[in-house]
Amino acid sequence: MRAGVDSGGEHSRKAQSKNASIIIPVYNRTDDLLKLLAQLKVQNRNDFELVVVDDGSCPPVSESLIVSNYPFPVLLIRHHDQRGIAAARNTGIASSSGELVVFIDSDACVADPDWYEKHMRLYRRAEDMARKKNKTSYVFHSEVYGISESYIGRVDTYANWLGSCMKKACLIRDRHVPMNNTSMHRSVFSAVGMFDEEFRISEDIEWGFRCLSHGVALIYVPGAPVGHYDRNTVGGVWDHYYRFGQYTPKVRARHPDAPRSWLYPKNIFQAVILFLPLTFLKTIYILMQWIPQSPWVFLYTPGIYLANVASFWGMCKTLRAIGCRKRQKHISR
Repeated sequence: MRAGVDSGGEHSRKAQSKNASIIIPVYNRTDDLLKLLAQLKVQNRNDFELVVVDDGSCPPVSESLIVSNYPFPVLLIRHHDQRGIAAARNTGIASSSGELVVFIDSDACVADPDWYEKHMRLYRRAEDMARKKNKTSYVFHSEVYGISESYIGRVDTYANWLGSCMKKACLIRDRHVPMNNTSMHRSVFSAVGMFDEEFRISEDIEWGFRCLSHGVALIYVPGAPVGHYDRNTVGGVWDHYYRFGQYTPKVRARHPDAPRSWLYPKNIFQAVILFLPLTFLKTIYILMQWIPQSPWVFLYTPGIYLANVASFWGMCKTLRAIGCRKRQKHISR
């Protein structure tokens, strides 16, 4: 047993090797998790193991809640304290046995009983696409659709799932792929490393940029959709994008040659100057990307702009803190 991790009882023992390991990090979403497990239970193809990593939930995910007659092995791994999504993913990878690693969010919706079969089939199609580009390693992502109950929920869908709802398969060169509904051979982690646990948010962005810098292909192929319950309050959307923005300077500093780095200010002075132009241009960019498949996106322009402002505001806070630390270090010399 590793420090900070409980291995639990029978359902937490290492499972017999399977074709794939589906890894689900969870924090305080037990009800959502149980719904997802029920959907996975009825998948028509089930040659996978399921690895649930409880990242310090309070109360913790009880083993008795997930003990059921599943047609696949279930592992429950617990962190004593919340360590972040990156650490939860890393624990899941280290505890899994499948050659293929598949990530799903705990608040995902897998309504299609053929989802896993479709995901596996498209993964092989992604392999063919990678081979044609002379890529030996690749990460595959399929579509994610927002499940929204309100106007602000649709705002979250448009702002958050821009690269996950495209109609055509493509090689992604200018952005990361989110980890919901995403898979890769475990050898990819040997090539580029595990998720960086310094990033409490945006760990998938940082890891995706690492993949691009190591020549690992990021491939999107629609056809195996997974739903995601989007945020349905203004406060929830603001908090999400604000925290996302706080980590943006850290990701960009780690990867100065990442796509479109020139669009991101390097200090608080540049951020103040570029605040209005960049939030406006990003909103226009999102609208233009969505129009071909959802012309009604224009109705959500104010909310999308608010999400971009929240993200930029969080970025400004981090840049200001970095600037203050630099000045203090200079004064102390």
